[in-house]
Amino acid sequence: MSAAVPAAAPRPGFVAQFKSFPSSFWVANAIELVERFSFYGVRTIAALYIVGKAETGGLALSNTDKGIFFGVWSLIQCLLPMFTGGFADRYGYRRSLLVAFGINIVGYSLMGYTHSWWSFMGACCLIGTGTAIFKPPLHGTLAHCVGTSNSSLGWGIFYQVVNIGGFIGPLVCGYLRLLQWRFAFFAAAGIIIVNVLITLVFLKDYAKGTGAEPGGARKSPAAVFAESMAVLKDLRFVVFLAIFSGFWFMFMQLFDQLSIFIDQWVDSNDVAQFLARVTGLGFFQRMAAGGGQVNPEWIVNVDAGAIIIFVLLISYLNRKFRPISDMIVGMAVCCGGFLFAGTMTTGWLCVLGIFIFALGEMACSPKFSEYVALMAPPDKKALYMGYSNIPFAVGWAGANFIGGPLYDRLSDKIALGRHHLVHGLGLDPQAVAGLSKGAVMSKLADALGQSEAAARQVLWNTYHPQSFWYICTGVGVVATLGMVGYHFWLEADARRRRAT
Repeated sequence: MSAAVPAAAPRPGFVAQFKSFPSSFWVANAIELVERFSFYGVRTIAALYIVGKAETGGLALSNTDKGIFFGVWSLIQCLLPMFTGGFADRYGYRRSLLVAFGINIVGYSLMGYTHSWWSFMGACCLIGTGTAIFKPPLHGTLAHCVGTSNSSLGWGIFYQVVNIGGFIGPLVCGYLRLLQWRFAFFAAAGIIIVNVLITLVFLKDYAKGTGAEPGGARKSPAAVFAESMAVLKDLRFVVFLAIFSGFWFMFMQLFDQLSIFIDQWVDSNDVAQFLARVTGLGFFQRMAAGGGQVNPEWIVNVDAGAIIIFVLLISYLNRKFRPISDMIVGMAVCCGGFLFAGTMTTGWLCVLGIFIFALGEMACSPKFSEYVALMAPPDKKALYMGYSNIPFAVGWAGANFIGGPLYDRLSDKIALGRHHLVHGLGLDPQAVAGLSKGAVMSKLADALGQSEAAARQVLWNTYHPQSFWYICTGVGVVATLGMVGYHFWLEADARRRRAT
């Protein structure tokens, strides 16, 4: 087992903590902001692009296809850091970052040209690989820049920066995709060039890139690989990652499925009317006219917006509490907000659920990174931070390999519309199968003699598509209870150690 997480040192005041961070901390945060702009800008629109109607430029694929794309992407992005983290520690953070940026530029650019299943999969694999190389050296740099006296605030600032990029990216890419899908993907690729310049000019390389043994002999890739795998002997770390994997299964549905759910089931005209009144902008007035809807990725973006505003305050207030306690409370709040957001069909209620989810996320997610960074030995910061991606791998992959087909079965409006046309109204199955995705709901409305909104309500009342969110919330609740058990296990172990 690894050494216990260091006991909290006396905490200086907020201003003193803020001034204690070295310049590399702020440079690393700037790099993260730019990278998250690209990543979340693409991730939030990619789900809509994959399942979007061909008539509007989408790929017109299923949620199951989307689950395969995102599942493979997640496995590459989240499992590779177990090995790329060790190489970053040995061969240099800056070198690793520059390689990552080059791969991502190619991946985002390729995504702008994809029109087939395999070309889109290739773009996803490239972006996953680039991001997998990017994360360990960036997180390793941050781990070197914070200590026990300022780690809570440091990781809170980092999480705020993540969400600034994650908030701006979807806004910009969401607007650009209304003009043309490829514009959004090209913007994500272009801005990564800024990170190349920042890294070359400003970033300090905490890993010197010698790749050497203490005696001076250069470590072989096999030796680095073996050292990376040795982390799995740390039982506390492995159990912690396993528990958090279940939480991330629920967590990632908010980003990979909720935008589809909002697009299909939530009437967000109330939010559009509010934006039109408050801003007075013609863009929102046109959006609100005639029952128009707000871009679903913008509604999901409430999560990032709330975090930008409140995360530093919550991180500062939480500075005296143990990371595990904060994680348990945050996970429980996330479960409540998640269930609320996934069962509402009006815009403002869905927004409220996302906001509640964000409050829980602010309590638990920065503490996750803080806990791993404090647990890691000084010479293995990037390696442990790389392994911290395992819950993302298991949770995100499960959220898509399982969640995509499950959503198709329980909640997809088009699939349920086809089913109702055949089994509820007795239409010819071949004729229904031949309908394009854009024609299904209009056909159902005609067959029912009602509006499309009324036809959607018939599907909601008949098939209860919100059941998908009940299942996912159940997984999150089990993970939260698991973290409670983990906490008691550590407490019992600590008492045993003190007794001996």
